[in-house]
Amino acid sequence: MTKTPAKSLKTARALGLCLVLGASLSACGNARMVRGYVFDPELANAIQPGVDNRQSVKATLGTPTVTSTFSDKTWYYVSTIVRVRPVFWPDPKDHRVLAVAFNDKGVVSDVENYDISTMRHINPVKDKTPTYGRSLNFFQQIFGSIGRFSGQAPVGSSDTPGPNG
Repeated sequence: MTKTPAKSLKTARALGLCLVLGASLSACGNARMVRGYVFDPELANAIQPGVDNRQSVKATLGTPTVTSTFSDKTWYYVSTIVRVRPVFWPDPKDHRVLAVAFNDKGVVSDVENYDISTMRHINPVKDKTPTYGRSLNFFQQIFGSIGRFSGQAPVGSSDTPGPNG
């Protein structure tokens, strides 16, 4: 049995419509994504001050996400679960920081567990950088140079040689 061109066209249109609808609906979904260390409460509770050292912490938790800035006496394991939605910025749903501090001998001296309630939002950069001089609006920037030039040929044209001859 052979299909007529009209039936083939209808089938192609229906298939195309299904593909477009499927792609557009899948873009509306929410996805959760883990960024950084995958936090495991059992492993975090296994680290004991005065008992564990650097090697045992590294064997239990793995390589730290970040170490302290001026010395390696504190290791940070950072884990963030974000909700990713199309068109919007990622929205943090769970945030954990496990801070493991070591003494001079390399033995764990303190373990701190921070969650999303202790998270603070900071804005390290302002929206505008202050500049000196005049503040020009859109039209002044576009039309401000009209009539400011003397009409001479630009440097490097055939009449006036440029700096390289």
